[in-house]
Amino acid sequence: MMAASHMALGGAAWVVVTKLGGAAPELSAAGMGMAVLGALLPDIDHPGSAVGRRLWMISRPLSMLIGHRGLTHSLLAVLAGVAALVLVAPSSDLAVFVAPLAVGYLSHLAADALTPSGVPLLWPAKRRFGIALCSTGGPAEMLTVAAWLALAAWLAGPEALGIG
Repeated sequence: MMAASHMALGGAAWVVVTKLGGAAPELSAAGMGMAVLGALLPDIDHPGSAVGRRLWMISRPLSMLIGHRGLTHSLLAVLAGVAALVLVAPSSDLAVFVAPLAVGYLSHLAADALTPSGVPLLWPAKRRFGIALCSTGGPAEMLTVAAWLALAAWLAGPEALGIG
C-alpha cells in the first residue's frame, strides 16, 4: 500500500481501538500522531519509503541486510512491540505513546497482507501470508481506506469531526 494509505489506516485503526477498546485511552493528537508514525515504521526497511528517506542511516543498512518486507513485517517485530508494551507499564506516561504506535504498526502489517505480495509473518521463512485483495495504489486500496475512514468517523462521532 501507499504511504498515505498506511497513514490513514493507522489513524483510523487507532480511532477504532480507542472507541471500541473499553480501557483504551482517549483520542488525542499525540496518540493519533504515534499511530500514524507506527503505520509507517515497518517500511523503514525500504530506503525509498516515506520513513526510509528520512531515516536513511537506518533504512539503507537494514535494506541491504534483510531487504524489504523482511524482519520488520514479521511476527518477530510484533513480538518486539508486545515486549515494549509489557515493559512500559500501562500506568506509565510512555504507555500513551507506545499503545498507538503498536496499533499503527499492526495496521501496516494487516494492510500489506491485503496486497498480492503479502507479509512474511514467519520470517526468516520465505512464505508470505495475504489475501491479494488490493493492488498498491489501485481502486480496491482506495475503497479499503475509505471504508476504514468512514468507520472511524462514525465511531468518533460528530463532535470529533467538528460538526456536533
